[in-house]
Amino acid sequence: MTTQQYPDFWVYFGDGNASIMLECKEVVNSETGLKYYRFILIPSKRIESQYDISEEQDKTGAIVREYLATDVLFLERGTYRTRVWVYCNFNGEPTVASRRYQELTSTINDTDRLLRSAEAGKNRLIQELNMERQQHISSIKIQSDIIKTVASARGRVDGEGGDMMSDAPPEG
Repeated sequence: MTTQQYPDFWVYFGDGNASIMLECKEVVNSETGLKYYRFILIPSKRIESQYDISEEQDKTGAIVREYLATDVLFLERGTYRTRVWVYCNFNGEPTVASRRYQELTSTINDTDRLLRSAEAGKNRLIQELNMERQQHISSIKIQSDIIKTVASARGRVDGEGGDMMSDAPPEG
């Protein structure tokens, strides 16, 4: 069969190989809860020669493969044309692309954790700062009340006399 008889659906792998995709179905492993994509593929001649898959292929040359959903990226998904990128190789083993993807994912996750931690620290500091402000305002109010009490004990009322700190009697 030539590729002319198949739809324009291709799966590209992280090691540079490609296969024609006949069907793709999303499945969830009931034991682990992990999401997979199950593909029915027509492997390229290069894949057939690179991997010993002749026993797994049916009479049309089709083969079924499953890949973790995190390893699959739909670049274009349509009724007449589909392009899928699979980070691992045809057998699901790591490739340079999948290792790079894992490094970047790890870096993003670490950065996200650091960002959330910094945000939590910032929120704690803002809360502490607000508490300190409230305590400072309360302290100023108490000091003001003490000064008013001392001034009234000396016989002065707010606004009377000049300097409240001076013990000298008002001039005049």
